[in-house]
Parts: sequence; structure tokens; C-alpha cells
Amino acid sequence: MKLLALGVDHRSAPTSIREALAFDGPKLARGLDTLAESFPGSEFVILSTCNRVEIYAAGAPQEVPDLDALTDFLSSFHALPVDRFAPHLVSSQDTEAVAHLFRVAASLESLVLGEGQILGQVKEAYQAAIKNRTVNSILHHVFQNAARVGKKVREETGLDQGKLSIASVAVDVAKGVFDTFSDKTMLVIGAGKMGDLTLQHLKALKPGRILVSNRSPERAEAAAARWGGKAVPFDELFLALKEADVVVSTTAAEEPIVNYDQYVRVQRARRNRLALILDIAIPRDFDPKIGDLEDVYLYNVDDLRAQAEQNRGRRQKGVDPATAIIERETAACCAALRHQRHAGAVLRQLGDHADAIRRREFDALCNARPSLNEADREAIAHMMSRFQNQLLHQPRATLRSAASEPATEHPHSLLNAVRHLFGLADI
Repeated sequence: MKLLALGVDHRSAPTSIREALAFDGPKLARGLDTLAESFPGSEFVILSTCNRVEIYAAGAPQEVPDLDALTDFLSSFHALPVDRFAPHLVSSQDTEAVAHLFRVAASLESLVLGEGQILGQVKEAYQAAIKNRTVNSILHHVFQNAARVGKKVREETGLDQGKLSIASVAVDVAKGVFDTFSDKTMLVIGAGKMGDLTLQHLKALKPGRILVSNRSPERAEAAAARWGGKAVPFDELFLALKEADVVVSTTAAEEPIVNYDQYVRVQRARRNRLALILDIAIPRDFDPKIGDLEDVYLYNVDDLRAQAEQNRGRRQKGVDPATAIIERETAACCAALRHQRHAGAVLRQLGDHADAIRRREFDALCNARPSLNEADREAIAHMMSRFQNQLLHQPRATLRSAASEPATEHPHSLLNAVRHLFGLADI
């Protein structure tokens, strides 16, 4: 058995190289088909995301393409000179390839440690390969285990706990202040990149209303249209503040746009309903003293960044336990693959051994009874085949079941017993 992984990721290659090698859209199916046609008898999965492009190949050692052949495939398929991307390629083989895939699925190789999207992308890559019929027993086993290990790492290490970006931390803060959002109004002040990104995350909370205010009416209208909200003229900002339960402010103003006295009047008009203000502008848009008001939660960009750093530290603590899980699971996966390979060989030996005995005894019977007509011979041959299959059914089923289970301390004991019982040669 041979297993290879070859590709580029965010560490080894710039964005331009990853984009040039990507198997996006219909390219994925065409790439799998081309690999299958070029290297029949081998198994393939292509994992293509914005941060990595990797080919996984497996099969018998004499059939699996080597690294040069896979490099040539990438060059030919994407019409790229080899010297443009070859220096960025990273490869691994056999046990290291399995460990690498498990680390990828567990997000240890991700740009953002603990991000959850990659596990779904690994599963999608595997399903695409199934659809294109480019996987068999080896990659079925490896990718099914990768999905399980990725899930196990997330559940047992807390590697995915706590958001790492300011925009996503804002969502956690909002959920910590309010129980529901269907009856809440969100106001975004400023229609720049940060405001848009934060609104993208907050939109997932499904607020009742979204208001957008900006000095440029056109930009406010555009942002409101993107997120199903309503644009509010900037000179009506204080009317919007009276309605807003959650405020996200991201302007580029040099001075605060809302001072303490102004927001006191706003809260009085709101009858002191609970308010959350996420002031992620630099310099700040809201007077810091506003956070001293009763039932007003004010967070600035430093508060959110500090929370993100705390979350990052907690995730980092999960790396060592995650690595230990992956090491154990890699060893078990590779041991099971070796066991499956030996079990397959024994099954073939057992079948060949039984076929030889059946043919020998049938020929002896026919020679001893030359008077048997053709119909009788066919009936006897059919009966002997059925008898052989029924006799071997349970041993075959037991061997296949043992091969599919996690490797035990003595994985080959059953195989050796079968060899001795039937007088089969050692492999």
C-alpha cells in the first residue's frame, strides 16, 4: 500500500499560486476524472479551498503515481509551467500523509487555529471523490477517520472555543447581553469595511430591524441593501439611536460623534432600555463615560481585541492535547490499513485454495464416472460451488469484520490462525 499527499497551502505558497492551482467549480470533477484516466487502479481525493490545494493518492505501490507524475498532472491540467509552482509544493507519504490529513481536518494547519469550516470542506472533498468514483478501500478508510478525528479533536480539546476576530467576538458579546434578537433593532454607524464585516456576523443573529447611517447617503443605501436594512440620514442619527438596542459604530471621525450628555438624553427617550454599544472606531465614536450609564454596555475595539486574544490563548492550550489525539489516531488508522491489506491477501489465498480443491475433486469425479452426461456435470459443479461458498461464508465474514475494526494489540492473530488451519503460505 502507498499513500501520497501533495499540494500547497497558505504557509508554502502565495495567494496567486493557490488560485492558479485551485480546482474550483467544475474543475474538481474534471480533475478527478483526469487523474483516474491517467492512473487507473489508484484512488484520488482533491481538497481545494482558498487556503490549500492538495491531492491525496493511494493504492498499490506499483500503480500510485509518484510525486513527479502528480506535479506534471498539475502543470498540464492548469496549463502552468512547473517551475512556477513546484518550489511551493509540500508532500508527505504513508503515515505522515495520514497524520497531515488528520491535522488539516482538526484545523491545526488552518490559517485561523480552530476554525470550523475546514472539517466540512474535507467531507465535501471526500463526497466529491465518491461521486466521481475515485476512492476505494484505502481512502474510504482514511477520510472517514479524518472526519471522525476532526470532530473528536473539537469536542475533546476546546480548540474551537471562543471567537478570534473582532467582528465575531462582537457576536459573542451581543449574545451575552441579549437572549433574543428577533425583537431588537441594530444600528450600524459607518458603511466601511469593518462595519460591513461586523454586520455580516451580527446578521446571523436575525435581528428584527437593521438601520445603517453614514455621512454618505449613497454608501448607507448600498450597505442597507446588502443586508436587508434601512438607510438613515446622518442628520437623523439621534432618532435612530433612540430606536437601537445594538449599536455598531465604525466611522473615521476624528472626534467622538456622541458625547455623554447626548446619550443621556437618548437613554431617557428610550426609557432606559438595555443597550449594547460596540464602538470599534479608532478614534472612538462614543464618549467612554457612556459605559457608566445604567443598563448601557459599551465595548471599544481594545475590549473586543483583548477578548479575542484571551480566546486565542485558550485555543493554543488545546494544541498539545489535539496533537496527542492525532498521533494515536494516525497509528491506529495505519495499523488498520495494514491489517486490511493482509486480510485481503488471506481472503484471496483462501478463495484460491478452495477453488483448487473444488476443481481437483470435480475432475476426479468426472474421470471416475465417465458416463455422467453434460447436464449432470453442470448440476454437480453448481452444487459444489454453492457448498464451497456456504462453507467459507462465515470465515470470510469474520475476516472482513476483523479488518474493519480498530487494530488490536495483536492484529494478525486471526489471520495467522486461518493460514495455519487451511495450510496457506505466509505472505
